[in-house]
Amino acid sequence: MGRVNMDHILERLREYRLQNERFDRLVRGVMSYEPAARAVRAATSAASGLSRRSGAERPGDYDTVFFIAGEMRSGTSWLRRTLSAHPKVACGHEGSFFGRDYDREEIPVYTAPVSSLTRALTASGELETWHGLPWNQWAEDYEEDLNNLARLCVDYFLAKEVARTGKRVVGDKSPQHTANLDEIHTIYPDARVIHVIRDGRDVAVSAMNHWWRLAQDREEAVFELAPEELEIRDAYSQDKDAFRAAGRSIFTGERLEQLARRWDHRVGKARRDGTELYGGQYLEVRYEDLLAETPGHLGKMLRFLGVSAAEEDVERCLRASSFERASSRRQGEEDAGSFFRKGVAGDWKNVFTARDRELYEEIAGPALAQFGYETSGREA
Repeated sequence: MGRVNMDHILERLREYRLQNERFDRLVRGVMSYEPAARAVRAATSAASGLSRRSGAERPGDYDTVFFIAGEMRSGTSWLRRTLSAHPKVACGHEGSFFGRDYDREEIPVYTAPVSSLTRALTASGELETWHGLPWNQWAEDYEEDLNNLARLCVDYFLAKEVARTGKRVVGDKSPQHTANLDEIHTIYPDARVIHVIRDGRDVAVSAMNHWWRLAQDREEAVFELAPEELEIRDAYSQDKDAFRAAGRSIFTGERLEQLARRWDHRVGKARRDGTELYGGQYLEVRYEDLLAETPGHLGKMLRFLGVSAAEEDVERCLRASSFERASSRRQGEEDAGSFFRKGVAGDWKNVFTARDRELYEEIAGPALAQFGYETSGREA
């Protein structure tokens, strides 16, 4: 065998890599355009069918992917149930797929370790070491490869939901989405995003009741509250009227500040990222408007996802996810021990003290006004 010309081989390898980089850029550009992406997926499915029974579809293929964003206690669980009742839509619980920095809860009522799928990949020193090995020929473009791996991993779990349900419009709802739409766009530029916004003061009231229900002294202990907060809970539960008449607050000042700062930052960031990055693939709805005109807004969401919004489909979704069916109570009837506590808008007015209102508006007043909510001296 003649002497190997290493210079020639290395030159050919460089040309091959350059050609593949150009091809990768072309593919990313095509797949970011939804009609083209659908055509590519359809063609790929048809081509792979040559090695399978004629006409069979690959289990787990989806047509549209979407993500529900919304702060905790903003009606996203109800919306997930509602959309999943549609014969073409499947929306999982809380995948916690996104959030490279998600290693702790921002409000420290939950102290156990937390993570996200993208954090698990990003924080893996072994993965980065392996990727950088000089002999594997892909030691460069780590960030790009990491994003592509993240998409493959998330797609794997979404595909399981598609295979389980037989539905081809698939999504996920997680509270972290409000803070991470920019990261999601890096991985899923072709996704659609529905952002549910609820008055932050109602979010605070609902969150506090939720934490009370699952506090550390209860059977289903999840959240760690300060002794003062547990005393407040017990006094409020024993006699709400007397508690309110005494001018007491259900919040400590520190806890209300935490809730206001989180809501102010996250809903504002989600709106900015959603409109700037996703454009027409971003849909925003206020929880209060959704409650007031549910069929109309639900129909708009279904059309946004590219599925039928016929009257019978809307009614089917509403029947399956009604507050009465989810809670076995009429909407507005409170059960402090239920995940679906009350299901109404504006309850904060019955709970907030003058101090609460002043403190919350000092932090999040401009954001409340921006989203059309009532503030001191101003009606919505």
